[in-house]
Amino acid sequence: MTWSDTSLARRPAGRETYFFLSYAHSVPLSAAARPDTDYWVSRFYQDLAAAVRARASRARELEAGFFDGQVNPGADLKQALTDALSLAHVFVPLYSPNYFRNAWALGERESFRSRLARLAPGRAERHMLPVLWMPLPSWGDRPETTRALELVRDPDERADYAENGLRALCKLSAYHRQYESLLAALADRIVTVTEAEPLAPSRAATLTTNPVTDTGGQALVVTALTVAGPPWRPYGNQHELAVADYVAATAERLGLPTRVVDLPEARIRAPRSPVVVLVDAAVGAEAARAALAGLPQWVVPLVIAVDHGRVEPTPEAIAGTLQDARLPRVLPVRTIEEFERCAPLLVTEARKQFLRHGPVDPPDGPHAPRPSLGPVRAPDVRRGKEDR
Repeated sequence: MTWSDTSLARRPAGRETYFFLSYAHSVPLSAAARPDTDYWVSRFYQDLAAAVRARASRARELEAGFFDGQVNPGADLKQALTDALSLAHVFVPLYSPNYFRNAWALGERESFRSRLARLAPGRAERHMLPVLWMPLPSWGDRPETTRALELVRDPDERADYAENGLRALCKLSAYHRQYESLLAALADRIVTVTEAEPLAPSRAATLTTNPVTDTGGQALVVTALTVAGPPWRPYGNQHELAVADYVAATAERLGLPTRVVDLPEARIRAPRSPVVVLVDAAVGAEAARAALAGLPQWVVPLVIAVDHGRVEPTPEAIAGTLQDARLPRVLPVRTIEEFERCAPLLVTEARKQFLRHGPVDPPDGPHAPRPSLGPVRAPDVRRGKEDR
């Protein structure tokens, strides 16, 4: 067999998989966690992959499954996910209220559906196996979620599943029997569809993250202050994306619409938007302070220091200087691992600072700044603790 559309895109690297797990990302409570992944999603993925392997007859040819926690640090995430979607036979979306508002999750679904366009509707539907991850207030209005409930035949188990969602069944020992039953049913279906009706090799449409309506606020603005010209890649070959693009992608995966702009445009947008400024430690403390002077107090700077030895000023001193200028303090990052751990918490902090201190629009007049009782120190987003 040959890959379709080979003239348009390369054959994805890696082995085919029985399933691709798709979910809406949540912000980790601690920077010690894998960046931008959910513990219970990871736990469920491991359980489902093990159940699929136990039933698979093609385990030597196909990997059990894929979820984005397997993507290597520094990879171009959209490319990696498009490759994985091109190699999967079954798409397993974890439906939750946030799933239908998350541009990345919906983009994954549409990318996989592009491979089903030439199939009869009934056959195409068998390659989509939705799971009710968290209860949806309007689940009865969504045919996809009705299909998720059809996975469970026992009326009592179905009631528990519909009321609580699979995440609760996974977490709570009281629902262990129901969880194991549903896990087995899902694994059986994945293996049956993959082995009886495998998808022909085909390239998934490149993952796109079109904005979702009802975003709930202003778009996050990401910019960089660096001695190098854009795009700024301080980690060189370790990171396929510019650092500003990586932060923007992280924000989009968390459901925040985002724009990457240069610093002059960020100044224009800052009075009405949450803003992250990535600061090159090589700029120096006073130069950074001067360049960021006059920005609103909700603008969150992150100092990035790569191979920054014992020179003055230290990255910590630069962060302190920016704090003295009434910007929130965020501890510097050096390694690529620190940067990636920081990114999801960084964008959340920027959003929080804007909601706390940004302008409000009274119903009968122009916007006015929120009252402030004094300078506010931002949490140490690198460690996930309050900077006291």
